[in-house]
Amino acid sequence: MKKALTIVAIISSTLFTSAQNILFTVVVQIEDNPEYSIKKPNKNNVAFGYMVNEQFMAGITMADATTELKNVDGFENIIQTASEVQILCRYYHSKNLFAQVTSPWESNAEGISASELLKLGGGYSVRVWDNLNIEASYSMLIKKDVNSDRKGSWYAGISYRL
Repeated sequence: MKKALTIVAIISSTLFTSAQNILFTVVVQIEDNPEYSIKKPNKNNVAFGYMVNEQFMAGITMADATTELKNVDGFENIIQTASEVQILCRYYHSKNLFAQVTSPWESNAEGISASELLKLGGGYSVRVWDNLNIEASYSMLIKKDVNSDRKGSWYAGISYRL
């Protein structure tokens, strides 16, 4: 309930501030396995952002921040959701090219801080029609996880600027 109220408060405040500076994005992750190449879109793929100026956007994303923890037996790692909401910031180098940082509000995983789940990425946005864009981006952890992996992922999506 706390999460829902926070999201409603942020979205409402941005709507009242300026309706022309809101960015709504839906993203799907592209998997490595060619047989199942794209995850289904769901509520976890939605992001809302406020364009502070022409180059900087700040907002939230519903994407889960997950982490791998070493299992006691040492054979199989445990994947745990550390946060269900993340902070999203974008810097637009040009109208199409952007750098992106994503970080969870907090980490619910024991022994894992929010800074360890910080992701850095970049992407390209192509205007399709009016304020509708198609986006492609790549994002990875800044710090390696327990498997010494940065968990880089490709994403494709659409965005609409209100």
